[in-house]
Amino acid sequence: MTPKRCARVRVLLAAASIAPLILAAHAHAQSASASATSPKATDVSEIVVTATRREQALSKVPESVSAFTAAKMDIQGIKSFADVSKFTPGVTFDPDSHDISIRGIESTAGSSTTGVYIDDTPVQVRNLGLNANNTEPAVFDLDRVEVLRGPQGTLFGAGSEGGTVRYITNQPSLTTYSGMVRAETDYTQGGAPSYELGVAGGGPIIENKLGFRLSIWDRQDGGYIDRVDYQTLSTTESNANWINTLALRGALAWSPIESLKITASIDFQNRLQNNYDNYWVGISDPGAGTLLNGTPDRMPDKDKFLMPALRIEWDGPGVTFISNTSYYARKELVGGYSGTLYNLSYFQHFLTGDPNQQSVWGEPALPAGDSGGNPIACTNNCGALYPLLTATGPNAATLGPFANYYARNTITNSQYDWTQEFRLQSSKPDSRLQWVVGGFMAFNYQRSTEEINDPELPALTQYLWGTNMLTAWGENLLPNGDDYINNTSAHDRQIALFGDATYAILPTVKFEVGLRFAWTHFDYSNLNDGPQDLLCSSGGDGSGGAGCTPGTASGAEDEKPLTPKFGLTWQVTPDDMLYGTISKGYRIGGATPPLPIPACGPNPFPTQYSSDSVWSYEAGAKGRFFDRSVQASISAFYITWSNIQQAVYVPLCGIQYTTNVGDAVAKGFDFEGQWNLTHAFELEWTVGYTDAQFSKTAYDINGDVLAVKGDAIGEVGATPVPWTISLGAQYNFHLFDRDSYVRLDDEFESKLTKLTIAEDPGSAYYDPYARNNPATNLLNLRAGMTLDQFSVALFANNVLNSHPQLNYQHQDSATALFEAETFRPLTVGLEVNFKY
Repeated sequence: MTPKRCARVRVLLAAASIAPLILAAHAHAQSASASATSPKATDVSEIVVTATRREQALSKVPESVSAFTAAKMDIQGIKSFADVSKFTPGVTFDPDSHDISIRGIESTAGSSTTGVYIDDTPVQVRNLGLNANNTEPAVFDLDRVEVLRGPQGTLFGAGSEGGTVRYITNQPSLTTYSGMVRAETDYTQGGAPSYELGVAGGGPIIENKLGFRLSIWDRQDGGYIDRVDYQTLSTTESNANWINTLALRGALAWSPIESLKITASIDFQNRLQNNYDNYWVGISDPGAGTLLNGTPDRMPDKDKFLMPALRIEWDGPGVTFISNTSYYARKELVGGYSGTLYNLSYFQHFLTGDPNQQSVWGEPALPAGDSGGNPIACTNNCGALYPLLTATGPNAATLGPFANYYARNTITNSQYDWTQEFRLQSSKPDSRLQWVVGGFMAFNYQRSTEEINDPELPALTQYLWGTNMLTAWGENLLPNGDDYINNTSAHDRQIALFGDATYAILPTVKFEVGLRFAWTHFDYSNLNDGPQDLLCSSGGDGSGGAGCTPGTASGAEDEKPLTPKFGLTWQVTPDDMLYGTISKGYRIGGATPPLPIPACGPNPFPTQYSSDSVWSYEAGAKGRFFDRSVQASISAFYITWSNIQQAVYVPLCGIQYTTNVGDAVAKGFDFEGQWNLTHAFELEWTVGYTDAQFSKTAYDINGDVLAVKGDAIGEVGATPVPWTISLGAQYNFHLFDRDSYVRLDDEFESKLTKLTIAEDPGSAYYDPYARNNPATNLLNLRAGMTLDQFSVALFANNVLNSHPQLNYQHQDSATALFEAETFRPLTVGLEVNFKY
């Protein structure tokens, strides 16, 4: 047996070896548990989920799944998926890119590694250009959120390579009226106040025939980072990183006959982040509550989507038919990066004290008079102007009249997705054979436009290099003042057939097999232009005309992926289960815009990339112990990831391309549960361990080392950490004859113990200043009381006012200006809920 296979078998056996110990620990209480017929005060309540596309108790789902009901999210103070991730083992979330890593499977290049669903509609985005962030749906008026760990390719298709996150909304009732009002206000130390107001309700219009559900929710998250003039440190905008989110939903359900239900719904969300959460390290003091950002250009993120959907459910004899038709239209306008800092960091590479040997673009000088769009030597003492960026901002001393230089970057990402799914599934829960078959179609259009608007570039060029735009760049600014534009449009088309069946070989032993076969097509077209693009041909006049034409590219990728799944489940007792699964996940291939030459180097960079895939091996156990006062689940996994789609950064020009490079292995376990020690005292815990690393040394297109074997997967600051642990303790009591509680939540993330690509001196992409996140600990406190239909809660988040330095970064290894993020400072507030 090979060492690799031995390791795989050891991991698969880990959960099986732990499970008997767990079972033995409560053997003395087993007969009482099995014979119980009514719930007790200490029973852990069951959650019903649809992770397998049919309703099942969470403890009976043979997969690693975390579920958060609306009541649970209220009690834990969850306001976003960032909060959900803190209570979910093996899951990390990047608040900037909204990128979700599950079990170490994370990549900001190509298609999403995590499927994101609103009900039955996938809404994840392809990383077509820069900063193609996934949307972050609101968590108001949800029935629950489900997090499925491990590849979900069979039932949820491409984009669910590492796992799936599902937002399940509240549906209209045809029999019962219900509703809620939620209001909140809070104050952040050193920042602005926040507020929230949401209203939801619905019920029958015609009993058993027609019903509705409406909700509206608005939340303002106050900022806590000031924008300042970097020269004087005077405030230009207080608490600039505020966020406002507005979410609207309406749904109408009609049941013309008892067996048929048709639901039409529409979701709208508008999220505006005024400025990003980074602070400048050189001028800030987090310990003293001073968080400052001196970037001249504001960095907003405007994200808006509209999603109408039509769901049809028909219950026949022993079967249920479900159809979901939806259209998802989304536009995100984001300041993906600072155009000012990017340009200055880029320009300073080409300042030298030897103008006879160094041209503007780092190449040997050409003979006098030979321009034609090609780089030429500086005609002044360029070296005297170096550096353009210091640790505290642009270098006013060297920039002189351009000390207030400003270039604005804008990235526009648009999604227009149409999806249709049909499912036919068994509906007899006591049948030995449970099955689902279906078809899926998706026709998606996406567009990404990146541009830098830089009207000062002509004058700055003359100042820095003593020459004009046409001579130095070979092209004037574009008519709208852009010095760079990259526009990519693409189509994704998928048609898939899938099926999944579970058969009870014995009353307590079930075998599962699933299969999905898809026909996928991707095509793209790209246009890039502007002086910084540098795709001009020689011999022209530098006017952007015949001798300097915009660069264009196009391509297509067709694939036929097959994603199987196999599972075996043993229901040892009515409360205890062992299971094992083998499953495959994939991401379809795509394209990457061409890089400018000679700015990025003479080698031709790839413009297309193919699919990558994972194989996951998982073994787990679930049970309800100690007379059902404890509910726990544990699983171990081993994942191989092949032909990884990765974004490769080119230091020479500061631009990245996407290609397939490297293989990796992720292994670990997750453990979560709840223990009602008494009717008054509850404990909850989640523990996740993930070791995700390159399984062999990977090389870039030039043959240089990209990643050394053993390097961690991911980027500095956004890499999945080994340990994630959350502990929650709640004490329930009566105060003034009212149900009351006090709750404490502690959330821990460990420091990454392996080197990332940027931290490894063996990589050609080594950055000596790269620094990964430290270990973090976040403590939250909450106390509440129920007053009939009202509930009131006081809370304090980040009780210890912890301020770790997170996502430490700079433009490139030659730039002394560093930015970072930290936790929202101590925040105290009041929440009031009314439910009927």
